[in-house]
Amino acid sequence: HSLNVTVLSVVMGTALGLSRNTIYELAVGALVHDTGKMFEPKEILHKPSRLTEEEFEEIKKHSELGYRYLCANFDIPEDSKIATLQHHEKYNGNGYPNGLSGKNIHEFGRIISVADVYDALTSDRPYRKAMLPSDAIEYIMGGYGTIFDPTIVKAITQKVAPYPIGTCVRLSTGQEAIVVKNYESTSLRPLVRLIKDGKPSNECIDLTSDRSSLNITVREIINLG
Repeated sequence: HSLNVTVLSVVMGTALGLSRNTIYELAVGALVHDTGKMFEPKEILHKPSRLTEEEFEEIKKHSELGYRYLCANFDIPEDSKIATLQHHEKYNGNGYPNGLSGKNIHEFGRIISVADVYDALTSDRPYRKAMLPSDAIEYIMGGYGTIFDPTIVKAITQKVAPYPIGTCVRLSTGQEAIVVKNYESTSLRPLVRLIKDGKPSNECIDLTSDRSSLNITVREIINLG
């Protein structure tokens, strides 16, 4: 999880135009962001069902525990340590541990927050199956300006394709198709090639620009076997 969050954070940092040194410090912060969880009870961390309110309050301590541990034991950039403390703050001020909002949250915290949620949603958990990348992106887009910094949401939707090239999908029309091209500005509306009689045809639909397709959406990812 920490490695995935690091890769996603670096991708978003690159999209945001951060300097090489800043991206290095961001990567360090992302890699150690969950350090505090080693101080949490294993029976809570590995619980095969949703946490109770009391258990969640306990888990919420990991941000500050990790920050304090890193400050006391490791000579890493201060901004990297701050990222560990703030990666559960929310843009609207409803996060923890300090209820910070907007740009009062360090940029690293705002970036890692998005990467952390995306990887958590697209990974299996004891109490639920992983979401599809497209559903995770839609969830993050739903938090635009509330849970997440709008600038960071734009960065992940530009760089993480919810329907990678070669993915087979079913359209809202019921037609089956294969994704052949993605667009950074409209990641949920790719160029697709229709599948007919079990094989890719010569007919393509551009869900972004074809006027006749503006009301067509990707309904789900499918497996053609």
